[in-house]
Amino acid sequence: MSKRRTVPLPPRIAAVDIGTAKTVVLVGQVVDRSVRLLGFGERRTEGVVKGVVEDLERLTECVHGAVADAEASAGFTLRNVYASVNGPQVDGERVKGILTVPGRDRRVTVADSLGAAASARRIEPPPGRMTLLYMAQPTLLDGRQVANPVGMTGERLETSFWRVTHEEGSLRQRIGMLNGMSLEINEFLLGSHASACAVAGEGDKRTGCLVLDLGAGTTSWILHYRGHILCAGCVPVGGEHVTNDLCSALRVRRDVAEDIKLKFASAVHHPDDANKTIVKEGLPGGELQFNRATINLVASVRVRELLEQVRQDVAGRLRQIFGRDVDLTPAFLPSGVILTGGASQLAELPVAAGEVFGLPARCAIPATEAAQLRRPEYACVLGLVAAALVNEAPPRRRPAGFWDILRNLFRS
Repeated sequence: MSKRRTVPLPPRIAAVDIGTAKTVVLVGQVVDRSVRLLGFGERRTEGVVKGVVEDLERLTECVHGAVADAEASAGFTLRNVYASVNGPQVDGERVKGILTVPGRDRRVTVADSLGAAASARRIEPPPGRMTLLYMAQPTLLDGRQVANPVGMTGERLETSFWRVTHEEGSLRQRIGMLNGMSLEINEFLLGSHASACAVAGEGDKRTGCLVLDLGAGTTSWILHYRGHILCAGCVPVGGEHVTNDLCSALRVRRDVAEDIKLKFASAVHHPDDANKTIVKEGLPGGELQFNRATINLVASVRVRELLEQVRQDVAGRLRQIFGRDVDLTPAFLPSGVILTGGASQLAELPVAAGEVFGLPARCAIPATEAAQLRRPEYACVLGLVAAALVNEAPPRRRPAGFWDILRNLFRS
């Protein structure tokens, strides 16, 4: 009697994105370089304010619920996950490794390239912080950017990374929370990087773009320059601040203010708004009327404050890298500003972003074929899955880029 041959199942991928508004868990199975959706869980995030955990017990309950929902729909228990990191506890800095090329012929070897990279990685993070990951930046040989220095001749080899660090206590807290659910973390990924993987094409990254992920309590950003990640950051302002401002200005409940924001508010205040009246129906006690000028003035002021904070943060990071002020111009970032995240759905946001940054701006949604996930608030978790697919899927002769992978994610 011949033994039945066991065919291993394709790898399963689980991604967890803990945002300031919602926690999302996606589970998929890799089949021929695409992912078949197996499970999905989503809960409103509790215990987090402006990206900072203030009630770990409530957050744990929320994450556990999202994981349980995903496991129930997938039909199996999760063991390993990819997780995003966001918020003000995350920081980044440029670290540089410099090596004088040895030998008479000054020809760069593999060992030289690895040595320069190791030199950069040996730089210790600030006290109280843990290194999460390194993002490669352009390699320079005698001041010239090269794709691969091995085999080339020169004297000074310079390798740089954008190093992402996290406040140590907060990170251990997050790891402990997931480990307490019997979940092992395969890898952390910067949330803004994941979002960029989902909405920015390879052409956008090669020419240069600034991706903003506007969440409820924070706005994360990442800047791609000449095909590399140059810098990233986060400001503690998001869409819920617009809602709170409307709640105070209009003297309505928060849920009413949120609905008004989504249906009527704009990131741009127009002169003729004063002549327009908004009618909100379906409220206890009858309908309410609001002046559109008030709504848009409140929303536009807060949005421009948010965008200006991001612009100043970007300018400060670029000043540290280049040693001088760098103007954000279409020549520097030809692909402009790409807006995503749940709060990016505010009307005329690209117009406001274009005016603040002086760059072309557009909103973007993930390029997945799963219609239920084709929304900006799922950009981060879909980017996590794309990154995981690169790590876990069987190799191909020509590896697919993130943009190609996203187009095939959850193919029906």
